[in-house]
Amino acid sequence: MRYFNIYSDTKNPQPLFLDWYNKIKPGRSDHEIYCEIQDHNHFLVDLNEEIQFMDLISHPYFMVSKEFASLIRLYQPQVQFKYATLFDKTNQRTAFFQIPNLPEIDCLHENSEISKDKSEIITGILSKENIPSFPVFRLGGIKGRYIIANLDFVESAHRREVTGMRMKEFMIK
Repeated sequence: MRYFNIYSDTKNPQPLFLDWYNKIKPGRSDHEIYCEIQDHNHFLVDLNEEIQFMDLISHPYFMVSKEFASLIRLYQPQVQFKYATLFDKTNQRTAFFQIPNLPEIDCLHENSEISKDKSEIITGILSKENIPSFPVFRLGGIKGRYIIANLDFVESAHRREVTGMRMKEFMIK
């Protein structure tokens, strides 16, 4: 099976969250953030009026559109979600996102090339015997945020024309 890191395309500007750190203390792990946020959240954002909201937001936290959340539910019905309403006050528009509580799995192979501070994977290798049966999961054992998806999931996302998603294949060893 092939696995990919999925993330938001840097060519598509992400909304700037204006009040994120007023609600979420910095330095928290993704699991701690998920536990701290409410079931329904409201965030002020800034996004150029000519740019549409993409289906995937990577920063400051992994969030997906309703359509992308439906895909996650199709492949992993046990994943729980919380909700986020993003309000762009300047342009008077609202977008609705869902925040998945993806399982965190430490399956990064020891031969992976990682930055000194363990926040960035330069060459990603997954340990075959530690890869779970989940089609999409959060990579554990590293400071950075890495969402890993198998080929079937990624192909389904492309068939559904998910906007703003990029991917980078990880090797398997």
